[in-house]
Amino acid sequence: MKIKILSIFCLALALSSCKKGSEDLMIDGKLPELRSQESLETYGKALTSASNGWAGYLFTEGGGGYGFYMDFNDQDRVKMLAEIDAGTATDIMESTYRLKAVMGPSLIFDTYNYLHLLADPNSDVVGGTAGVGFKSDFEFEFSSLKGDTVKLVGKKRRSDLFLVKLNAEQQDFYLKGGLKTLVSDLTTYFNANKNLYITGNAEVSKVQFSVNMALNVKKAFFTWVENGVVKTAEAPFAYTTNGMFFNKPLVFNNIAFKTITWDKSKNLLTATTTTGKQIDILRGDLPIIPLHILMGTDRFKTITVFSTPFQTWSTSFTAMRATMSTSLTLNTRRLGNINFIFNDEIKQMKITVTTFRSILPTVSEFVYNYTKTVDGTYDFEFVNTEERTAVILNAVLPLTKIFADHKFTLDYKLDPVQGQVGSITSVDDPNYYLSGELK
Repeated sequence: MKIKILSIFCLALALSSCKKGSEDLMIDGKLPELRSQESLETYGKALTSASNGWAGYLFTEGGGGYGFYMDFNDQDRVKMLAEIDAGTATDIMESTYRLKAVMGPSLIFDTYNYLHLLADPNSDVVGGTAGVGFKSDFEFEFSSLKGDTVKLVGKKRRSDLFLVKLNAEQQDFYLKGGLKTLVSDLTTYFNANKNLYITGNAEVSKVQFSVNMALNVKKAFFTWVENGVVKTAEAPFAYTTNGMFFNKPLVFNNIAFKTITWDKSKNLLTATTTTGKQIDILRGDLPIIPLHILMGTDRFKTITVFSTPFQTWSTSFTAMRATMSTSLTLNTRRLGNINFIFNDEIKQMKITVTTFRSILPTVSEFVYNYTKTVDGTYDFEFVNTEERTAVILNAVLPLTKIFADHKFTLDYKLDPVQGQVGSITSVDDPNYYLSGELK
């Protein structure tokens, strides 16, 4: 009897424990699965209630930002456009989606659409990295719903996806090919205006603004010089109906930009800070960052002096080059391009001189080490040359000697014909200068 009573007592205690455990899991009197289902219903109603669709801004683990148009219906189907290329920006693709509780309310695009292009492991699809694509997602967890904005996070790569509700005019922009036009207009603008900048502060008067529009990069940059050091801030961007959207602000000295607006009629970009202040992005004739800081880096390595004269050559250099050409002609050779190749890592410059005998080119190399002051004054020291340069050594001696004897500075110039060029000027004789194409 005692054993039976003890068994009944244990069973009652177990049932009581189970009941208490369920109660402990409840929040506001609701079990987690019920709360999750209610969240799914809330998000689902939000997605389908946007009668004009959504602007989507996706930011991948690979680093880029990408703009989309999405329109969800209550039959688990979504229509989509994307800025990936001209076709995806104008050809609506329809696929299916699911709302599902998978460790939280989730949005899953379960048939192939434009989102999948960025995650496709085949590098031939849109140029992503083999095996990982652009490190993007097509399955997302809902993170928040605030006003007209839904934020989601990729389940695998943690990509940020922002959905912003559109009005009728904005929807019309997407459906009538506006995304394709905007991307084309801004691409043309950025290609034509390489020297964009914003005004800075007392320490840094100008800050260079630039973009890399390559699909595998999609970032905007601020670049400036502070105490002789180049500093850079970057942020990925996606195209909007009227410009660019950043998922994290582009920051310079505590000034944080969240969006950039494009005014085609004024040919003007305007940046808006996180506090609502608007600052125009201005167009300059020449770069903000001094050439001597960039020369010999990944940005610029070479100044190429072509055989065709530039208007930004000094009279003395023009005369020197003519004398060199005449001397080579007497030796049955023709003078071609002259390259000034910088390597700032090892502080070395090479002058390469191309000459032709008949149609066969010969490249002769003259090597210099250099030191450089903070303000960009170069002092070259001749190191060596190759044996094969002996045949032209006397002809090019005026050039090689002046670089060994003089100090020089580098700068940008605007050539009336060639546009922006790189210029090398003697400190000892400011009337001696040459210019060439920057590469």
